[in-house]
Amino acid sequence: MSLTAVRPYVTARMTELGYVEHTDPFNDQNIPSAIIDGAFHQAMLEISGVEKNNEAQGVEVPVRIKAFFKGYRTPEEALDQSIVKSEEIVVGMLRAENFFNFSPAITGVFLDSLSFEPYDEESNDNTIQVVFVFRFKVWICVQN
Repeated sequence: MSLTAVRPYVTARMTELGYVEHTDPFNDQNIPSAIIDGAFHQAMLEISGVEKNNEAQGVEVPVRIKAFFKGYRTPEEALDQSIVKSEEIVVGMLRAENFFNFSPAITGVFLDSLSFEPYDEESNDNTIQVVFVFRFKVWICVQN
């Protein structure tokens, strides 16, 4: 079990749902317009140690995922469709059989927050970014 499980888990779940990852690890403002509809970006946030025993350190890893939706006629339609798609993402991330069967193991996934925001407030292209923060529980072995 380790931190290395988290990013591949997010990529696997989002890809399974039909999203394409923007792989620049730190910049989500340079997504090509040709792929922005259905793109996602992930970033690990500040990691916390939560518990420790003689063999392992438990950590919680918050991950911010931004999913992008574009191409709707009105902002209202964009928001409505983003809400529907966001629920699918939450279910995919939180489904226990998805993370219990992942290797290296993840022992818990929790949704901390979810928000709907314009991608570019200056634009009129009705692109919405949905910002999720999921918290992953993993263990790092400290004994051989």
